[in-house]
Amino acid sequence: MKIHYFYTLFFAFLILGAGCSPLKNSQYQEYLSLRYEVPECNQHYTYSSVTSIAGTAKFFKRGVNLITAPELENGVSVIKLKNMTQGDPLVDPLPIKFAEVAVYDNENKIIQCGKTDALGNIKALDTTSNLEIPAKAANFTVRVFSRMNHKLGVNGTKVNVAVKQDIYKNEIYYISAIASSNGIDDTSINLLAYARQTDSMEVEGGAFNILNDIFLTYQYIEANTGLVDTTCLNDKFDVYWKLGFNPVQYDSPDSPPESLDSNSYYDNSKKRLFLTGGKLGNFSFERADHFNDYVAIHEVGHHIENVCGSLLTPGGTHRLITRIDPRLAWSEAWANYLAAHIMFNNINSINPEFTTKMTAAGITNTNWTYFFAAEGFSDSVQNIGSGAGFMFDLKKPGNNPDSWQIGPFSGQPFDKTDGTQFPGEGHFREASITRGMFKLSNVCGAGCILASPISFSTFWSAMSFQPLPVTPVVTSLVGMGLNAAYVFKSSATFFELVKKIVTNNNVTPASWTPYRNFIEPVTSDALDLHSDGRYLISGANTWIPYGTPLITRTGGACTIGTMKILPRSDDPVLTGTNSDQRYSNHFFAIDFLTLTGLDEIHVTFTKNAGTDIEFDLILFSEDYLYYGDYSCPTGADTNGSCSVSYQASRKTDEYMVRSDRRSGSIATKVIRTLSALNPQKRYLLNIRAYTANKSIASTTDYTYQIRDQNGDNICP
Repeated sequence: MKIHYFYTLFFAFLILGAGCSPLKNSQYQEYLSLRYEVPECNQHYTYSSVTSIAGTAKFFKRGVNLITAPELENGVSVIKLKNMTQGDPLVDPLPIKFAEVAVYDNENKIIQCGKTDALGNIKALDTTSNLEIPAKAANFTVRVFSRMNHKLGVNGTKVNVAVKQDIYKNEIYYISAIASSNGIDDTSINLLAYARQTDSMEVEGGAFNILNDIFLTYQYIEANTGLVDTTCLNDKFDVYWKLGFNPVQYDSPDSPPESLDSNSYYDNSKKRLFLTGGKLGNFSFERADHFNDYVAIHEVGHHIENVCGSLLTPGGTHRLITRIDPRLAWSEAWANYLAAHIMFNNINSINPEFTTKMTAAGITNTNWTYFFAAEGFSDSVQNIGSGAGFMFDLKKPGNNPDSWQIGPFSGQPFDKTDGTQFPGEGHFREASITRGMFKLSNVCGAGCILASPISFSTFWSAMSFQPLPVTPVVTSLVGMGLNAAYVFKSSATFFELVKKIVTNNNVTPASWTPYRNFIEPVTSDALDLHSDGRYLISGANTWIPYGTPLITRTGGACTIGTMKILPRSDDPVLTGTNSDQRYSNHFFAIDFLTLTGLDEIHVTFTKNAGTDIEFDLILFSEDYLYYGDYSCPTGADTNGSCSVSYQASRKTDEYMVRSDRRSGSIATKVIRTLSALNPQKRYLLNIRAYTANKSIASTTDYTYQIRDQNGDNICP
């Protein structure tokens, strides 16, 4: 399978000031050979006579500055949060929880191992007993590492993670102090990881903040998934971050470092997460994510979907203003949702100053309900004022969301939906899916559900590879993390599974009505479900959810009814330079183990109204990339933009295992020799209207029939 990287391109289009001293290949000689990660200190050493080391380990992190403005609400002026930036470190440090502790003698040999507890107290390995050392007069070095291997709760979930400097040396961050023992009395020390470079050049507080974000995320999952097995989280998880270094250089080693955008990403093939520390040594102007809690947890969300579900998306650019590939929209939305949900439910452990600042600013809803990313920071001590950021409030409706605050998209709404003109378009918009999930599962004031929110455990079951907890148990119902059942995933599938859990697998229950009414009205996020009859008009299905399986072959009519496709003109605001995947494309999953003997697919189109349209048939492989019917003659730049006009291009590519893209007025398109394909793999049938440079009337309406080589109907 092709490896896809899951970049978080929050700031792909911002151009801010240049920075401090450059950092390129500053330690080249050390990178000529790889080094192994230092072994975990996990052994208890017994001595005949002992004293103890006590104390605490804590870290500083940067907080946020609030940008507020008055706004009329029902005729009354109220203070609203408009944006945030990273600011000064918190006044009080936070505890380093359940991290690895090692004690060394003056010959640098380990003489005891321990852990910190929930309050950051230095303890023995059981996190309760005292940390014992030999009773002798000596100086001992105590190190607390940015690594933990800690079991949570009754389900057996472990936080098994290390935050390292780079992929070559594999060095784990640590803070240390000297404990001077007289051999008789217990010794006390305090260790601090700092957030300012003036306090520590390495800013180790960044590594421990990342560790804290991961711990709180795993802890929340363990505590809020009931009896569902979450040991899928237990395998070792490596995170790489280095101050001033852009990890995109790992992925693009031949590119000049100055040409690469500072970015964080997740490598699904090696299950490693990379958080940017800046660029070319600069982190006060460039994007750096060690204190960007939302971004860090977002990236952890990709890892969680990868190991506890299935991360089956193309990756790539996602700009929060256009409709995008539904697989990408879903995966990014899951990661967005998880970050916002964890922060909403743990804000006092992540940033205890946030609610206090919100209250002081006169803002009524003081909890975290935001999508947020920062670039650079401001610091009153260092006299730096370069912090920038952008955010949107997840409580706001899809038809009236917040708008970009900075950059070339300034003033553009974050994934604005139109549930009347474009029902269901929310499934192609990551911000819409994020808002819908957040508002359904959190009681967070106006805009969110007010009672009986959908539980996180329900969302977890629908996302993961666990059986759905419905009664009576239906063995065919599994979360969409099960690869064989859901190779082609979208939020439409996710919400259908959520509906099955909420309603106990009853198709049209009253218990679903409050949730349906919450996500489907025009004031919400256009997350209409097919099972709610939202696309059935006069017996015709005007849209089929992405990845709907074709499951039967019959000489009669399909029980689902007539299938329609309603092509629309390409719209740069809605679809960028891609054919509209909501309207001009239908996508069906094909499993040749179900449709045995299928060798040909014939699709016949009948025009009912509007503009004459040519159609194509494309059969994609499982890990396909979707290319629109335009290409950039000069090639796109690193931001995915074209410096000249895109040109129409009705092409085929390596992901199209079969296609019929003949031009002209051809009523029936055909793809053949399907029996030669690997029956163990799943494929995606794309029925596509060719719309490049085409002006299409809004009344355009075609019906179509899918048949096999014998003339039998192939039906969803």
